[in-house]
Amino acid sequence: LYREALALRPVGHTDRSMSLNNLAKQLSSRFDHRGNDEDLDQAIALQREVLALRPVGHANRSMSLNNLANLLSRFQHRGNDEDLDQTIALYRDA
Repeated sequence: LYREALALRPVGHTDRSMSLNNLAKQLSSRFDHRGNDEDLDQAIALQREVLALRPVGHANRSMSLNNLANLLSRFQHRGNDEDLDQTIALYRDA
């Protein structure tokens, strides 16, 4: 259903970031339950898109920075130092 909702808010729609965020949250939750790395990869990609739609000064930018940082911190199980560095930078910006 979240993918269908996103399809109803194509690129340029004013509420697209909300649908992207909702789908990312559900994929993240599914990752927590099933441990499928693809769900986490997709959630991170969606949160990056959300962040791009919420530039500096946007009322929800801090929340988007925080959401992406939270996802990247879960990514640490892969041992990628770049993800850890980016997580710290995002938390600082938030």
